[in-house]
Amino acid sequence: MKQYAEERESLADRAAVVAWIDDTEERFEALRKLYEDCHMAADIYADPARIAELFVALVTDTFHSARAVVVGTDYLTHV
Repeated sequence: MKQYAEERESLADRAAVVAWIDDTEERFEALRKLYEDCHMAADIYADPARIAELFVALVTDTFHSARAVVVGTDYLTHV
C-alpha cells in the first residue's frame, strides 16, 4: 500500500505541474506521457486495469483542478 500511495502522490504532483505548461502542444505531449506512465505504473498490481483506471482518474481530476487555477476560471466550461 505504501508504494501505491507514493505512486498516487507522484502522478498527482506531475499532473499539477503539467497543467501549468503554457504551450498547448508541449502540455498535450506531457499529459500523454503521464497517462502512459499511469498504465506502466499499474502493471505491478494484481489488477492492473483497475489500478490504471484509478491512476488515470486521479491524473485527470488533478490536471483539471490545477488548470482551472491557471486559466482563472472553471476550466471544464472552456474545454
